[in-house]
Amino acid sequence: MLIEAQNDCRTENLQRLTEFISNTRDVREWKRGEAVKLRFLGFSYREIKERLGVSTSFIAQTQRKFLAQGIPGLKLGYQGSKSYLTAKEKSEIIEWLNQPKNRNVSELERHLIETYDVVFKSQQSYYQILNESQLTWQKGNRENPKKNQI
Repeated sequence: MLIEAQNDCRTENLQRLTEFISNTRDVREWKRGEAVKLRFLGFSYREIKERLGVSTSFIAQTQRKFLAQGIPGLKLGYQGSKSYLTAKEKSEIIEWLNQPKNRNVSELERHLIETYDVVFKSQQSYYQILNESQLTWQKGNRENPKKNQI
């Protein structure tokens, strides 16, 4: 009875792993799933290392995570960094930049700090916003500010 339950659990795990492996698009997740699947099929650590080009600790750690968390344990944890500004906020900024008043980089920086509490690490981010609003970083003005207004 106990052996049958273990075989059923093993078969179910193999089916879940096979499905995960065939549906994943990331090579790192695929290697994790394949390593665990091969261990369930009885392959030795050495055979898996040679076949997948991974370390013994990678195989053991991945198998431990799978047994503790299931399929979510095989997925990558990093989700990327959160954007400073949402698409709506960016469109509001572009709208603000396109108002008749002449704008420059320092005014854009101040506006972002005061309105959205955002400070970019790199000046390139400010230039990118100016570029999206069809202004250049050299000239936040559409006209020459030194032009004689007579």
